[in-house]
Amino acid sequence: MSTLLSQEAGPQPPREVRSAIEITALLKTLMQSRDPLIITFDDRAQKFQSFIVNVDSDADALCLDEMIPREGDRYASQGEGFKIDAWHEGIHMRWSCAAGQATQIVFDEAPAYSTKLPKELMYHQKRGAFRASVRRTADVPLELNHPERQRTLTTYLMDISATGCKARIEGDQCSSLQPGELFSPCHLHLPETGRLELAVGIRHVSFIETANETQIGIHFQQPSPLAQRQIDRYVNYLQREARRIEKEDLF
Repeated sequence: MSTLLSQEAGPQPPREVRSAIEITALLKTLMQSRDPLIITFDDRAQKFQSFIVNVDSDADALCLDEMIPREGDRYASQGEGFKIDAWHEGIHMRWSCAAGQATQIVFDEAPAYSTKLPKELMYHQKRGAFRASVRRTADVPLELNHPERQRTLTTYLMDISATGCKARIEGDQCSSLQPGELFSPCHLHLPETGRLELAVGIRHVSFIETANETQIGIHFQQPSPLAQRQIDRYVNYLQREARRIEKEDLF
């Protein structure tokens, strides 16, 4: 399966995947990696998180975990249709579940939802995005808010790209930040731009004892067109500054 996701080295245009074998392999990769799914119900703006817990090609069935926040379970049980977005190592995947297709089941003694495997899946390779370093003295904050916790974690950017960033926070915060978790709404404060509201997914977390800080790999989850433009502009600005400093160092 890793071959399917590593053949393309750079950004590619979106494509529709219709091969049942390839779709099954992609979904199994999302399941094995515990990559979070972002679920958006038709005609609703709120986003929900879930995970794939089983892929059964013989039964033509995809099993999804309960949703976070729990309000999503009510919409699903009412038969509302929804679209699903997922990311894996710079690859964006999207598919839909039509109204009435998700049924409540029990899987491994826990509540879950069963849907049919998608007949087509949008696949967009975004890997290769330029990642720009952010000076520590710049102190660009990203405030993380969990949908079910009453605590804001204020982190600071170490680097940023069009699709995500690396951030730091003082002390050992590994117990508060689990890979695969979705944080929303989060607030990114870019210089000269102001506050951008985002949903983000935690990719990896590590505590650096020598620096007494936790470093976090973060993926931006479907930023609005306006937020994406502001992020792109900031990344381009950092890229220009890096090139300018590099040129000055040559003389």
